[in-house]
Amino acid sequence: MKIIVSMDACGEIWAHHEQGDRREVCFFKTEEETEEELRAWGYPLLVDAYPAAQLEAGRGIEPQELAELFLER
Repeated sequence: MKIIVSMDACGEIWAHHEQGDRREVCFFKTEEETEEELRAWGYPLLVDAYPAAQLEAGRGIEPQELAELFLER
């Protein structure tokens, strides 16, 4: 399964599943938040939620940023 992550014109980050039937909101943590806090609140890292998926950076996202994105759940 391929997931393309891109930023829209409003600055929101979306993970689009290749089939196009599912979209999920992604976000970067703020300086005040820690990765541990976000995980405790139920927000997984994108790369942890889709370990077998082939993640691809789309418009507005750099490939190295994919590892820093959390999923809104």
